[in-house]
Amino acid sequence: MMKTYSDIREGEMAKQASDRKNASETTAGTPSEKPRHLYLMRHGKSRKAKKKQKDALRSLGKRGRKDVRKIRDLMREKRVQPDLVLCSPSVRTMETLERLYTAFEPTQVVFVDALYRADAAEMMDILRQTAADKHEVLVIGHNPALADFLPLACDAAVEQNEAHNHSIAEGFPTAALACLEIGKDWDLLGVEPVRLMNFIYSADL
Repeated sequence: MMKTYSDIREGEMAKQASDRKNASETTAGTPSEKPRHLYLMRHGKSRKAKKKQKDALRSLGKRGRKDVRKIRDLMREKRVQPDLVLCSPSVRTMETLERLYTAFEPTQVVFVDALYRADAAEMMDILRQTAADKHEVLVIGHNPALADFLPLACDAAVEQNEAHNHSIAEGFPTAALACLEIGKDWDLLGVEPVRLMNFIYSADL
C-alpha cells in the first residue's frame, strides 16, 4: 500500500518547530541561510485514455517521453539536485519521474496521493509541511493545480536570464518546468511571496 506524504511526515512537525526555535536562538545576529528552491514540473504529454481506462492509469505518449528527456538534460546541465521529490502517484507522473531521475544523485522520493487531485491551495498546504532542512524540492504534478499555484505564490514576473522564459499568464503546458526561489521557511509559503526565476517550456529546447 502506497504511503501518503502525511503518513511519512507524521510526528515530524513538532520536531521541525523545535528545531526552528533552537536555530533562531543560536543564530541570532548571523546572516540568513541560503534561499530554498522549488521546482514545479508538469508531467509529459500522455496518451489518450482508452475506453473505460481510469485517468490515473494513462501513460506517457511518444511526444511526452521526448519532452521529458529535454527537461532531464536541462536539469543535468544546470546541476539541479533536489533533496526531496514529491510526486503524484499517477502513471504519467511516475513515468516522468523515472525519466528525470537519472539527472540527479539518489534522493528522497515521496509519492503524495493528494497531489493527484489537489488544487493550488491544497498543494500549498502539502508544501508547507516540508521539513526545514530541505532546500531543493521538486514537485511533479498536474494542472490546474500547477497553473493556479504560480500566481498564488509568486510576486514577480519571470526574470529574463534564460534563453527561453515564459510568463505565468501563458499557462503551464505539459513537461514545463518552473523554478522558484523561496527566501523563508516552507511553512511561510503563501504568506511570504516567492520569486519566479525561470519558467521553461520543453517545446523551446
